[in-house]
Amino acid sequence: MADLTNQIFKSGVHNLLDAEVIPQDAISDEKNWITQDGSLKLVNGKVVVGATGVSGKIYGEIFGYKIDGTKVHWRKVNTKIQYLNGTTWTDTVTGLTAASDYTFANYSSLAGTFTFAFGIDGIYKMHNAVPGSFNSMYDSTKNFKGYALIDKGRTILWNRPEDKTGVYGSWIDTQKEVSGATGVYTTVTAEATASLTGTLAFKAGGATRNCFGLVVTHTVSGEVFTDNYLGVLTGSLGNAGTINYITGAYTFNVAGIGTVDYRWENSNLRGLTDFSKSATRLAGEGFVLSQDEGGDAIKTIQIGQDGAYYSLKETSAYSLELDAADTNPINLVYRKNIGVPTFRASVSTNKGIVFLNTANPAKPTLTVLQRNPLGDNIEPVSLFPQFKFSNYNYSDCSLATYERYVMVMCRTIDGTANDTILMCDMEQGSVDITSFNARTSVIDSGVLYIGSSISESIYKLFDGFDDDGQSISNFIETKAETYKSDNLKKVRKLRFSGLISPDQNYSVYISTDNSTFQLVGTVRGDRDYVDYTSSQAIGTNTIGGAVIGGDAVATVYPYLMEMTIKTPKFRKRMFKIVANAIGYVSIDNIIDRDILVFENRLPMTYRLKQNVSLDGTQTDLSNPQF
Repeated sequence: MADLTNQIFKSGVHNLLDAEVIPQDAISDEKNWITQDGSLKLVNGKVVVGATGVSGKIYGEIFGYKIDGTKVHWRKVNTKIQYLNGTTWTDTVTGLTAASDYTFANYSSLAGTFTFAFGIDGIYKMHNAVPGSFNSMYDSTKNFKGYALIDKGRTILWNRPEDKTGVYGSWIDTQKEVSGATGVYTTVTAEATASLTGTLAFKAGGATRNCFGLVVTHTVSGEVFTDNYLGVLTGSLGNAGTINYITGAYTFNVAGIGTVDYRWENSNLRGLTDFSKSATRLAGEGFVLSQDEGGDAIKTIQIGQDGAYYSLKETSAYSLELDAADTNPINLVYRKNIGVPTFRASVSTNKGIVFLNTANPAKPTLTVLQRNPLGDNIEPVSLFPQFKFSNYNYSDCSLATYERYVMVMCRTIDGTANDTILMCDMEQGSVDITSFNARTSVIDSGVLYIGSSISESIYKLFDGFDDDGQSISNFIETKAETYKSDNLKKVRKLRFSGLISPDQNYSVYISTDNSTFQLVGTVRGDRDYVDYTSSQAIGTNTIGGAVIGGDAVATVYPYLMEMTIKTPKFRKRMFKIVANAIGYVSIDNIIDRDILVFENRLPMTYRLKQNVSLDGTQTDLSNPQF
């Protein structure tokens, strides 16, 4: 028989059907390998950000940004909202409800760049230029507690404890300078400032206010200080000051009084946190709409390809379209018999809203709400039919995008916390299985961060070649190969090729006709079959599209290794591959060589003894039955 070559691996894990009938370029099971560019690659590991936290979990995270593009990493953990100050997680908001999730949303306006946090305790507004301070925006006459997103200058809120099926909208923030009591912004001119330190007067008029756009004139010298919107006041004569936009506190390094012109805003006044409306609602004001059919709670709201808001409930979904005039919303039941298990079990992508559909808990499916081929409607389409999603528990499921992947963070059936990330390649149509404890994720400059499901820790994921200092637990189990023949076979040689680092090695095991896997050889990165004259430099993150995880690179080398093996006669064979050390390795192809073909008989394990009774329970009878 001719050699059998697996020259490309592109189909990922196929575990719905028997391993004998899956495509040749697929694998039947794996842990911490990824199918990419025709190769199987050992995934990278993770490294903790800041200190490793105590037992617990992360309840939300986001990257906010300053006006100069500098990022601020926020997270909700236990009873606190914290930001990463250098390498230290620093408290901003404290006293929150423990074990309660929060949603975060960024918003940029004339007043600066803000990050909002929404949850069961209220609404918190943080200015990324001064992350150590915040405004508590909750006001029972103006807004509500719940989850929220910000879109088109408006906050969309749901999950009110008092109303699980209501959708709430805030005023549209016009970001216009309008004078008088009806204005979003208020201008202050020639306010007196104290020597060296003080607090601007606006804050005394309302705790939910914040300021911006300061111009300070020093009375004695005439020096003018201008605001760079990063909390720094730069003097025309070389002196400097600071301003906290949330508290109004300022400092100067030059004594003497002066005057200041500035503006302040209050988001609870015709802004993102003002949900009020007139007795007869006017365009641009707040609103509330009920989505009561079925009685199931709204789990999450995502923005569809058509710009509508899709409310994914437990067993149904609504579609909400807001017209350009903001006077005639269309609020309709979109579908029944679809639903999500958690508020993080969906994500909006360029291909549509992808969600973990658990309306039928026994048969969960990954589904996308996308435009039909005619482009005139949004339809649900099941994804990755080759993968058995029912192998996992989605009670704390989270979905997120990363590069070309949709990541499904879930747990094994007997797991107590999320311990698996399913890497669903939307371009290639493949699914790979990685094992990390994750329930939140964010991306900054191509680097993926995850919030742990078992500790108060944030990690860079797919960074470096170790799992927080340890080797990466892994395996691959291939297709159960019959060489398209029911005859008995033997294979004498195996050939492997790919890329490997000198410190890495992997073991090769074989199982014939469902027998226990037996070790048949090891491929090493420090042997003569590695071509050290053809080095390649790769980034320490091989999942994304660029060198990620800093400027670190690793040198790897191509290898072509052949091993001689001995096998019994078999009908089918399966390989198991396990990387044993810390380092890079990929497998580009596997070749079965010197395949010998024998008679068309059952494998020895399955052969029945002679003279079997008619009920199949006895063998070798002295008087055979016919």
